[in-house]
Amino acid sequence: MDNLMDIHTIAQTELSKRFNLEPVKLKHPFPERPIRALGLMKIDGEVFSSEKLSRVVFIRPQLPFYFAVRSMFIRPRVELDLPVFAAEVMRTGKNKMVIVDIHRTGKTHHDDSRLFEQMIQIRDSYPDLNLYTKKQKGEIQEVFSRAACQVQIPEELDEQAACVFKKYLNLFCDVVDNAQTVSGKELKQTRKVFEDYLETLVDHDPGVGVWKILFGKKGGVERSMDMHFGR
Repeated sequence: MDNLMDIHTIAQTELSKRFNLEPVKLKHPFPERPIRALGLMKIDGEVFSSEKLSRVVFIRPQLPFYFAVRSMFIRPRVELDLPVFAAEVMRTGKNKMVIVDIHRTGKTHHDDSRLFEQMIQIRDSYPDLNLYTKKQKGEIQEVFSRAACQVQIPEELDEQAACVFKKYLNLFCDVVDNAQTVSGKELKQTRKVFEDYLETLVDHDPGVGVWKILFGKKGGVERSMDMHFGR
């Protein structure tokens, strides 16, 4: 039985079957203890890259009480012109908020309908999970695809949620494995969309906002861009 709080171990095991993951040297290595958190928070994690993956990010904020987070982000290299994989598990007491998704970053001319239908088919094969669907409030919801799995579940559904996580991850790996690099005008357009996305991210993404709170505006943006995008 997979433990939902072990998604980093599960993911690294699955990814290592397909990709040669190499550790990334960060400007601000883990672990870190943000001064603004008064020493109450420790942020640990790992960041990797591979021939096809620009970033594989595992983040584990640790707090000295009942709240725990496991966050994950995978971005293929820009020239593959692919969606990203994102997942997060937040435990509060005995309940867990789980988000797993594959989505585009920024505007796209691509039709991802077939991918989304495959994701929905996986999600709908666990009807008990769908009883606990809980979407996010505000603009952040617009980031997720229509096939995202967003649930707040009791402990007894941990294994089902872990299964959805693993199946979404392997579906994403299939997409990466089968991708062809783009070039010329298409690559130029892809890079432009990516740069526009990064500008929007700095100003509006809640995740970047958290890093700004913990490390100040300059330090927060620098850490987030370095970890997730190699900037």
